[in-house]
Amino acid sequence: MANTIEPVGAPGPKISLVEQDRLNARNFRKGIFLIGLATFVFSTTGIFIDKLFSDYHLGAVQISLSRSALVTAALALFLVVRDRSQFRLSREEIPFYLVYGLIGIGFFNLVWNISVEVNRAAVATALIFCSPVFVAIGARFLFKDSLKPLQYVAIGLNLIGCGLVAGITDPAQLLKSPAGLLVGLGSGMCYAATTLFGKVATNARKRSSATILFYTFFFATLGLLLWAIISEGPGRMVPDMDGTGWLLLVGLSLGPTLGGYGLNIAGLRHLPAALVSMLNTLEPPITALLAWALLSQVLSGLQWLGTGLIIGGVILMQAAANRMARQPARRNKV
Repeated sequence: MANTIEPVGAPGPKISLVEQDRLNARNFRKGIFLIGLATFVFSTTGIFIDKLFSDYHLGAVQISLSRSALVTAALALFLVVRDRSQFRLSREEIPFYLVYGLIGIGFFNLVWNISVEVNRAAVATALIFCSPVFVAIGARFLFKDSLKPLQYVAIGLNLIGCGLVAGITDPAQLLKSPAGLLVGLGSGMCYAATTLFGKVATNARKRSSATILFYTFFFATLGLLLWAIISEGPGRMVPDMDGTGWLLLVGLSLGPTLGGYGLNIAGLRHLPAALVSMLNTLEPPITALLAWALLSQVLSGLQWLGTGLIIGGVILMQAAANRMARQPARRNKV
C-alpha cells in the first residue's frame, strides 16, 4: 500500500505522496510566476516617479504619502464590497501590522529616498539590492531555512550583478561616504524586512492578501502623514497637479505599488523568502532593459554582464530551492 500523508486542516481524503509532489511542484511554479510578474510590475515604478519628479516637481514625501493613502483607500473599498469582516484584527496582530507598515513601507520609503539623495540613484540601487543577504540571515533565524553552498554562490553573483547594472565598477565608490553607505545598507535592510514580514503574515494563514496589504499600508500612511506634517507642513500634503498628474499618481498607486505588493504577497505563500528576495533583484535589469527599449538609453557592456549575472544567480537559487522542496517527498517514498 502506498505511503500517504494527511493534509493540514479539516479531515478529508488522503493525498498520495506522488500527488503531493505534483502539488508542491505546481505551487512552486505558481509562486515563480507571481513573483516574476510582481518584479516586472515593480520595475515600472521609476517611469511614473520620474514623470512626477520632473514634470510636476513633487517631493519624495508627497509621492510616498499620496500613493500609500490611495492604496489604502482602494483596499478599504475592496474589503467593504467583498467582506467587511476582514477588517477585524485581534489585539495580538495590531503590533505586528503596525511595525510591518511603519518599517516595511513607511520607513523604507523615507530611507530609500534619503539614500537616492545622498548616494545618487546608481549607488542607492546597488545598496538596496543587498537585501537577499539580509533576507537569508533573517530566514535562517525566523523560519529555520538553511542555505546550500550553491545558494551562497547565487547571492554573490547577484550582488556583483546589481553593482554592475547600477554602473558601479569600483567598490571604493561605496566607501566615499560612510554615512551614505550606512543609509544605503539601511534601505536594503528595510527592503528585506518587507519580504520577511510578508512571509510571517502569509505563513500564519489568518488573513487574506487584501487584509494584509490594507493594514500594512494603513499604518504606513499614518506614519508618513505624521512625518509629512513634521517635515513639510500640512500645506504640502496634497499635491497641486492637473488631471494628467493625478492620472500618473493613481497609476503609480494602483499599478506598481498595489499590483506589485499584492503579487509579491501572493507569491510568498508558495516560495521561501530567500528565493523571493532573489527574484525581486531582477528589477534593476528589467528597468534597464525597459529604459533601453522605450527610452533609447544605451546599456554598456558591463551592464549587460551584470544583467547576465543577476539572471544566473536567480536561476541557481531557483534550481537549489526546487531541489530542496522535492527532497522531503522523495525521502518519504523510500
